Amino acid sequence: MPHRSLPASRLAGALILAFVSTTFLIGCGDQKAASAGGAGGPQPARLAAIVLAPSAPSSAGTTVPGNVLAEQEVEIQAEISGKVVHIGFREGEPVKAGQLLFRLDDAELKARADQASARLLLARTREKRLKQDFKAQAVSRGEYDQVYAEWKSAEAEAALAKAQWEKTHVRAPLDGVVGLREVELGSVVQPGTRLTTLQNLASLRVEFSVAERLAGVVRAGLKVRFTATGAPDTLDATVYAVESRVDADTRLLRVRARTTGAGATSSGRTRVLPGSFARVELPLGQSQALRVPTQAVVQSAQGAQVWRVRGGVAELVTFEPGVREARMVEALSGLSSGDTILVSGLLQLRPGTLVAPQVASPAGSASATPAAASRPETAGEAPGAAPANSSTPAPSAPASGSSAERGR
Repeated sequence: MPHRSLPASRLAGALILAFVSTTFLIGCGDQKAASAGGAGGPQPARLAAIVLAPSAPSSAGTTVPGNVLAEQEVEIQAEISGKVVHIGFREGEPVKAGQLLFRLDDAELKARADQASARLLLARTREKRLKQDFKAQAVSRGEYDQVYAEWKSAEAEAALAKAQWEKTHVRAPLDGVVGLREVELGSVVQPGTRLTTLQNLASLRVEFSVAERLAGVVRAGLKVRFTATGAPDTLDATVYAVESRVDADTRLLRVRARTTGAGATSSGRTRVLPGSFARVELPLGQSQALRVPTQAVVQSAQGAQVWRVRGGVAELVTFEPGVREARMVEALSGLSSGDTILVSGLLQLRPGTLVAPQVASPAGSASATPAAASRPETAGEAPGAAPANSSTPAPSAPASGSSAERGR
C-alpha cells in the first residue's frame, strides 16, 4: 500500500497543539511548586515543643517498704557442750558488757585448767634453775633448750585449758537489752545452741531497698523519713551506707539509714521495736529542677537524648537523667533553662531538619504535655490556626494586582 505524507497544514497544527499543551503543564507544575515551597524553598516542619524552665516535682517523694533494725544485735550461743547451772539476768532487762549471762557446769574443765597450771609452774621452775646452770656452764646448750621448750609447751597447754574453761561462762559482749532466754536451768546445750539475744537500742537502723533508677538519688547523708508499726510519729533518719552493687535478680539497691531517739527511753521502753515494718519516704529530687516530658526522651547507645531547636534547626542533645516520675524526667546536666525541646514528630527528625516549634508551655507545668501531641496530624499547628488537612481554607486577603482583578 503506498505511503501517504500528511499535508503541511495539518503537521503544523499538530506541532502548535503539542507546544501549547507542554507550556500549560509546565506552568501548572511551577504554580504548585511555588504554592508548596514558597519563594525561599521548603517550609520548616511545624512541631509541638516546650521551653524548659525550673519546676517542682509532681509529687513530694516516693514510699518504699523497709525493716527496723537495732544498732547492734547479737545472738548469744553456746560454744561448748555442757549443762546450764546458772542464769544471771532477767528477761528483757538492760545488761552491761561483760556481765555473766549463763554459766555451764565447769567442774571438769576447771580441773583440767588447774592441772595445766601446775604443769606450767613446774616447767617454769625447771627452766629458771637450768638457766642459771647454763650461764655457769654447768649444763649444755641442748639440755637447756629442751627444758625451755617444755616450759613453752606447758604454757600453751595452760592457756588452752583456761580458754576452754572460760567458755563455760557466757558473758554479754556489749551493752544492751537481753531478749527471752531459750534454755532453762539444767538444760544440756551443744555448740551453736541459741541461748538468748542481745540488742543495743541506743539508736536504730532502717534497712530498705530502692529501684536501680533511684541509685543516683540515694547516697550517704540523704535525709529520709519513716513510720513504723506501733509508732505514732514520723521519724527522721539519715542514710549512712549504700550497697556497692544492684542485686542482679531483683534489680534493687539495699540502703541503710540511722535514726536516734527512737530506741530505749528513760523508762526502759522503746518507741520503735527492732524488726518492725517501716514505710520509708524518699525525696524524689530538688524542689526546683529542669524536667523533660518522658515522651520527648529518646534512648540510644549514647544515653538519654532529646531534640533541641536552635536557630530553627533540630539537633540531638544527650543529657544526664535524674529522678524519673510518671510523665517527667529530671535533667541533671546537658540542658539549660530556656532550651526549646520538641515533643512530637520525633521519628521524622534528622540532624539539621528545619523546624518551626509550636511552643505549648514550659516543662513541668500542668500542661507540659501538649494536647496536640496526642494528635500527630495537628501537632504542628499554631493555636487558632485552621488544621492543615481541613477542608475549609483559612480566609486571606487577595493580593493586589491579582489575575482575578485584571480579569475584571
